[in-house]
Amino acid sequence: MISLLVALLQPQPVAACGAICGQVRVVGAELRDDAGTWRMRGVQLFLPQFGINGKTFRDANYAAALADGSLNFWLDKASGYLHANLLRIFVDMPSLNSDGSVFTPTSYATLHDFAERAAQRGMRLGIVLHNSADWSMAPEEATWLDGMLVSFLARGELERIAYVSADNEINNHCTNSGGDCFDNGTSYNAQSYIDGAIAWTTTFAQIVKVRTPQMLVTTGISTELIDFDHVRAAFDFFRRASDGRRLSDLIDFVSPHNYSGQAGPLIDDMRIGQGYTGVVILEEYGFPTDPVPRNPLWTEGRFSCRLGPFNPECVNTAPYFVAKSTMAITTKSYAGSIAWMLADIGEKNVSNACTRTNLPFDLWTGLFAIGGAYCDGGTYSRTFGQPKATGFLVCVLHTRDVNHCDDPANPFFRVILPFVAN
Repeated sequence: MISLLVALLQPQPVAACGAICGQVRVVGAELRDDAGTWRMRGVQLFLPQFGINGKTFRDANYAAALADGSLNFWLDKASGYLHANLLRIFVDMPSLNSDGSVFTPTSYATLHDFAERAAQRGMRLGIVLHNSADWSMAPEEATWLDGMLVSFLARGELERIAYVSADNEINNHCTNSGGDCFDNGTSYNAQSYIDGAIAWTTTFAQIVKVRTPQMLVTTGISTELIDFDHVRAAFDFFRRASDGRRLSDLIDFVSPHNYSGQAGPLIDDMRIGQGYTGVVILEEYGFPTDPVPRNPLWTEGRFSCRLGPFNPECVNTAPYFVAKSTMAITTKSYAGSIAWMLADIGEKNVSNACTRTNLPFDLWTGLFAIGGAYCDGGTYSRTFGQPKATGFLVCVLHTRDVNHCDDPANPFFRVILPFVAN
């Protein structure tokens, strides 16, 4: 009996689990799962052939990407090279057709299949539900959102979703002359917009939490819109609606976006300026490597910038800006990050791509090249599936080991065999 009591009092081993180990949760300023601290190492996934939108996960597109092998190819790049543990994706919710029928772009079956393929590679999902400033939650949207959570619960797979987001950039859907939509402008009063954004997030979070209180909810903001009121965008999470509510009161963690290397001051604004002590995720960071004729900053720089992004010749190149972000992620109290984006987008491959002003530079922000249209002095990593310097730096952030991140097409270290005469 004594020996049995002693055995019962001994610390019991924690049940072994894989890379997907229980639901992600917030503990102080950290994310944790059943294995302990879970540091988010994410990447935004769009398949190059479908554009920067939710079309990758439209059922027909998704089936085609499975059939041609492109989906698994890019999943392997995310897990095998970048060592990501999260894939952030955009998914469009249902809408009404003109005849009153419901159009559902993405089925639960598509999401389950994708979540399974990601989980096999040790990656969870961060699902951004598109809204774009329609602050009314339509019945078909609410039904679909609730049903999605029910479907994952029923299969015992809710832990495969790390979080859901009420909006990609909730302060960036207005016509405020390129300014922060939470800022008052000369002829623009932001309060109704703020009220609508916070009402939408309230409804979204309620739907999620009623069914799955353990699911984390966030919403993204851009921190690089024009500032009209001298209140930096990092504080948009803490602006009050007319009824006093704030985004920070409704979400489980804040998820700012920044591309210009200002991730350090950004988190300081929230930690010191606002006194925010919760989880902060740098939900978007990155930089384009082309089209350099339109902007000299949009370049991969020299090959040496992979290992020395802060060298004088690398300042104000894509590796420099990405390295500034990864340094902040490493040295500040971020709980993780999500790099934008996995691969360049096929829409760039048109005539005169290097000088056409109607092509957004976002198309060249991939961490991997896809071939096609690149510009002299811009992107030198051009082979389909080849990691750029920016991809290398994200790999180093995720692995802390340059040896895991060498590019076979342009290796840093070459084995030179001695010549032996016969």
